[in-house]
Parts: sequence; structure tokens; C-alpha cells
Amino acid sequence: KIEDLIKLKGVGRKTANIVLYFGFKKSAGIAVDTHCKRVSFRLGLVHSQNPSKVEKELMAIIPKKHWGVYTNWMIKHGRTFCLARKPKCRICFLKNLCSYNLKNAKD
Repeated sequence: KIEDLIKLKGVGRKTANIVLYFGFKKSAGIAVDTHCKRVSFRLGLVHSQNPSKVEKELMAIIPKKHWGVYTNWMIKHGRTFCLARKPKCRICFLKNLCSYNLKNAKD
């Protein structure tokens, strides 16, 4: 259980969610790292930058069957297209759905 894991020293929700999913194929939540937080915020999926709030907002809109892999999708997308300092919006396949791109697009 996630409650048991987060009682361990140095284990927070992010680590607990990763261990549960990849170790036991159980989804108790969504692991929110910097990529997951940044990309989800830029896409307009969440309104907070606080990892706990981001997790709750995402859990409300992402189907539970995708919780375990959602973070990996966001990490890959964040490293490939949605870079922290200079996002590659022009070549991003989500650019027409992305709040950040739609707000900052330079035509």
C-alpha cells in the first residue's frame, strides 16, 4: 500500500507510486516529477505547480489504467519536445492542443 511505503524514510508519493506500479503493477496515484508537472501544466491539464495538487488534478482526468505510465509519457515528451528552457513547439504533435503553445505562438 502507498500508505506503508510513504512511512519509510526518504520515500514520498512519487517514489511510492513508481515502486507500486513497476514493482507490483498497482496504480495508487500518478508519480509527479518535474517533467510531468511542467508538461501537464503547459498542456493546460492542471492549474497548479504543487506536485500533490498536480497529482490530484491528473488523477481526476487521466483514466486509472494509464496512471502508471503517464509519468513516463510526460518525461519522454518533456525531454523530446517540451524542454524547460526552450520548448520545441513548432515540431510538437500536441501544439494545437497545448495551452502554452496557443498562448505563446509566434506566427
